[in-house]
Amino acid sequence: MSLLKGLAAVALVAAGLVPTSPAQANDRTYPVRSLDYTLGDRAFTVAGFHTDGPDSSTLAPIELTGNVHYPAAGKGPFPLVVLSHGYWSTCADRAADAEAARIEKESPDDYYDDPRWLDALHRLWQWPCAPGVAALPSYRGYDYLARQLAAQGMVVVSISANGINAGQIGTEADNARAKLINKHLALWTELARTGRGALAGHFNGPTPDLKGRIDFSRTGTLGHSRGGRAVAWHAADVHRADLPAGVRVAGVLALAAAGSGTATNPGSPDAKLYRVTSAPLAVWVGGCDSEQGLDYAKLAIGHTREPVYTWHVRGANHNFLNTQWSPGSGQVGAVDDQGFGPAPGWCGTPTFPDWDPDSGTPEPPIEWSHVTRKLTETEQRQVSAGYVTAFFRAVLLGDRQADAVVSGGVHPYASFTVVDAEKIVPRPRRGPR
Repeated sequence: MSLLKGLAAVALVAAGLVPTSPAQANDRTYPVRSLDYTLGDRAFTVAGFHTDGPDSSTLAPIELTGNVHYPAAGKGPFPLVVLSHGYWSTCADRAADAEAARIEKESPDDYYDDPRWLDALHRLWQWPCAPGVAALPSYRGYDYLARQLAAQGMVVVSISANGINAGQIGTEADNARAKLINKHLALWTELARTGRGALAGHFNGPTPDLKGRIDFSRTGTLGHSRGGRAVAWHAADVHRADLPAGVRVAGVLALAAAGSGTATNPGSPDAKLYRVTSAPLAVWVGGCDSEQGLDYAKLAIGHTREPVYTWHVRGANHNFLNTQWSPGSGQVGAVDDQGFGPAPGWCGTPTFPDWDPDSGTPEPPIEWSHVTRKLTETEQRQVSAGYVTAFFRAVLLGDRQADAVVSGGVHPYASFTVVDAEKIVPRPRRGPR
């Protein structure tokens, strides 16, 4: 196959138009099975992580709940990808959501102090949820990614973190999310090694037969929003010793990741907590999403031994990356969170002119650059599924043609958006003379 034809084929693969399998030359996909599993809503705790603040004597209860998509055929061993969702309400309490919205409308300036609003908020963010109220399954919001990755020959585990979202925030939460990822990895290494263990018998169907079929030395992680902060923390060199035996992180993807706080400040002691240097790193930044996520690329570049990929996706917002957070789902609290823009349905980069409000002169208009149409839910997920799949094909399966997509050599979505993709390759280190 010529290079030009090869790149064109990868563009179609990334666009979801042509199914392919990385392990087979006949371009067929793997059949995919999906199962939920849970060990309970209070099955896990993290030392030092509390629901009611650091002075509480009670550790926050955290669920051990997840979903797995996996190839239903083939011996493998298949690489593993772990998905970690971000900060969102924990309980699908429609009555509490409606009550909070009503109070916000009635008292837009002082609802924060209204005890009725605070009670409604507690009902939406508590853990576990009140009897009769379903948990909000943020971890199922990436099924569209998991299906496509599993069809390409990967085992994909998406984990629930509602107990963490109901607890402390900041570095305490980042540490707890990383500990939760490692707990799930430990559960899966046991199941894959022995065919038994704590997970066996806790699926919503027959326990999947994955004994000997997962290659944990090719583990990828993807985090969205605060989950993106977590996967950076999890993969940082200073936390590598926490990985379960046999696990090697071979690719990290920060999907619209929340910022790293003060870690990017010159000389910050927090930099090492989020700096990924031993695995390829990709960063997705949405043009309608306040340009979140670049912190992790900045922290890695100049220190990492591996390539860093950055993708600026014009017209992409934050919530459409998770179907449970998007209006199309009908889920409690789902919202279109388009960022600041010159008009509804459009967004861009604002430049605010200098103006003194006491000058008596009219306020000058905001100047806009990179103005673009906001993507629809379907369009945004087509782009994210394509780039996520291409990244993990490149770093976990060694697919050089997929690397052309994530590096910016091929632009499969040019018909409806612009993705400014770049691959930053570290400079070779000079040895002693």
